[in-house]
Amino acid sequence: MMHRSNHKKIIVFIITSISTICSFGQMEASELQGLWKVKKIIKKSTSPELRGAMDGFEKASFHFLENGDFQLKTESKAPAFQMILRMTQGAKWKFESERQLIKIGSEQDRYSIMGIYPTQKDSEVTFSLDESEMVLQMEKELIAPF
Repeated sequence: MMHRSNHKKIIVFIITSISTICSFGQMEASELQGLWKVKKIIKKSTSPELRGAMDGFEKASFHFLENGDFQLKTESKAPAFQMILRMTQGAKWKFESERQLIKIGSEQDRYSIMGIYPTQKDSEVTFSLDESEMVLQMEKELIAPF
């Protein structure tokens, strides 16, 4: 027969397990702020339009500034990615925590230029790009203060 203390331990273990499972992947806007570099493309897009932009994404960095500004940069000169850079020039970002969705754009376009679903599992962060099937493994860069 189990002691009462064993029952309590089991209940605490179950509650802890459920809360860990439920919080899997949840991120906050403050965690997203900063400079993120693509480590590698985990899943490539099958879209012919985006094939030309793959090189750009492989060498890209996403900068989510505290003031809401967004910057996308790359070393790639791929024309398809250059078009994406032009579209995101001067863009803002906002995070919908309930949907776990980063929206890139402006009030005028209702933040519809790009959607990113960030996920964190252990220490690995991935960005799933909405409408492209692409999944990027990301690494947050430490930015030295000026």
